[in-house]
Amino acid sequence: MLKGKAAIGAVDATLRAIDEWRATRVQCGQPAPDVGAGIASGLVLSGIVGDGKRLEYTVIGDAINLAAKPEKHNKLERTRAIASHATYAQDMTQGYAEVRSIKSARSVVGVAGEIDLVVWAS
Repeated sequence: MLKGKAAIGAVDATLRAIDEWRATRVQCGQPAPDVGAGIASGLVLSGIVGDGKRLEYTVIGDAINLAAKPEKHNKLERTRAIASHATYAQDMTQGYAEVRSIKSARSVVGVAGEIDLVVWAS
């Protein structure tokens, strides 16, 4: 599990790698789809579920929903990555130093109420 600035830093590194991959594909005349990310923090439960015929590793918890739903919200906001403001603020106290844009009181499908989002521009 990544904690603190390592989690958001991993998204920064992933987006840089995606940019390089996309540039290479464009140079080769191939499609270069973008990739979105959602980041949240909180308690989760992980493990293997199923029976003898089919086992599957899964992770459940409110933090999973709070990361998955905003990730899909990237298209609406025209952003590349979205973090919950609470996660971003927590990471800032742990040493993450990059300033990001904050979008207040956003309605995200599948998330109860409005939430403040921190976004990575497209």
